[in-house]
Amino acid sequence: MSERLAMDGGAPVRSKPFGPGHEFGDDDIAALTEVVRSGHVGKGPKVDAFERAFAARHGVKHAIAVTSGTAAMHVCIGAINPEPGDEVIVTPWTAGGTIIGALLQNCVPVFADIDETYTLDPADVEAKITPRTRAIIAVHYLGNPCDMRALQDIARRHGLALIEDCAQAHFAEYQGQVVGSIGDIAGYSFGGKHLSGGTGGAVLTNDTELWERAVLFHDVALPRAGGPYAERPYGHYFLAPHYIINDLTAAVLLVQLEKVDGYIASKIRAAERIIEGLADIEELTPQAVRPGDRHTYWILGFSLDTERLGCSADVFADAVRHEGVPVIKAENSVDARHPSTGLPRMGGGGPLYNDPFLAGPDCYGGSRFPFDHGREQAVAYGPGGCPNGEALMGRTVGFNMWPHLSDGDVDDIARALRKVALYYRGRGVSS
Repeated sequence: MSERLAMDGGAPVRSKPFGPGHEFGDDDIAALTEVVRSGHVGKGPKVDAFERAFAARHGVKHAIAVTSGTAAMHVCIGAINPEPGDEVIVTPWTAGGTIIGALLQNCVPVFADIDETYTLDPADVEAKITPRTRAIIAVHYLGNPCDMRALQDIARRHGLALIEDCAQAHFAEYQGQVVGSIGDIAGYSFGGKHLSGGTGGAVLTNDTELWERAVLFHDVALPRAGGPYAERPYGHYFLAPHYIINDLTAAVLLVQLEKVDGYIASKIRAAERIIEGLADIEELTPQAVRPGDRHTYWILGFSLDTERLGCSADVFADAVRHEGVPVIKAENSVDARHPSTGLPRMGGGGPLYNDPFLAGPDCYGGSRFPFDHGREQAVAYGPGGCPNGEALMGRTVGFNMWPHLSDGDVDDIARALRKVALYYRGRGVSS
């Protein structure tokens, strides 16, 4: 007989919170103190040292530290220098920061479907290519690498740039090669991710031409000392934002870089223990990982067999939260609706094409730019664009993997999922 759920008055599996996401200690404080006492808190030697160290950890030539993951992805787009109306193929299951930079450069996102890895389906990517396509953005979603060999082949055959979004996938590996070192250029977020400075991001590339434009693009295209335009007269050489970080952030990132391997190893151990502990619950299927890849588990995701469980993913997630485990719903519609479209506001991971800034659209005043630029009919967004992903992610839940989970913490997570799954098993489809 199944246990009574906490949401129905039963005893919750867990009543205490989980531990912190990162270990900030005396070494971080000492690093910050050193910078403050130096009197030089702007961009300086700590930023330079972090860029060198981060590039070296990935085996790439160039790294540029920037203010956020959104900034990093904007710099990646700025580096390839697209024309207004150019298309960028991307998954809709990602944070808005993946495509905001593309929109700011007047590009049009084209959304391709996903497969059981929750990442881009290469076949659908190729099907979405048009004469306007300029780039593919490979989002290593939740820490799981995309099929980079297939995407590289597609990009090469069609003459496209391949951009990696590694915001959630620090030091994940595709077939033994660390992500961020595979595509033409890559962006990272340090705003609370595996490696965290509380803010910040980075761009990586082996392409010197892309680095030259990227390093200018992140600093309002000024000819700074040591940069590619250092010998030119002072002036702004093209339109570009200001995404410079300071030595305070870089100092923390340098310290945290020494700890991140431990964080990631702990997350992987915990995720694998949870997956193994729930292997007999056939209604819960973990995010698929290709053999030979390394998932670093920013979030551990499970797709539910909602018919066999007899409940929706929303109901399941709510029940697990009541058991003391803070589950995230991958596609989480809320009651508030956009005033012009009537579409539900979507959160928790997508699909982005339902969000008001695209579905409205609400990007540049009341215009439809760039979605109508040079087109007889404007590109329109809304439900149904990626049917496999909508079906899959509509029944997917996940939870953040903290780096210091004890065996007891991990067992509580597995027990909560098991308890709820056994309770709802066989109850018939619920709306």
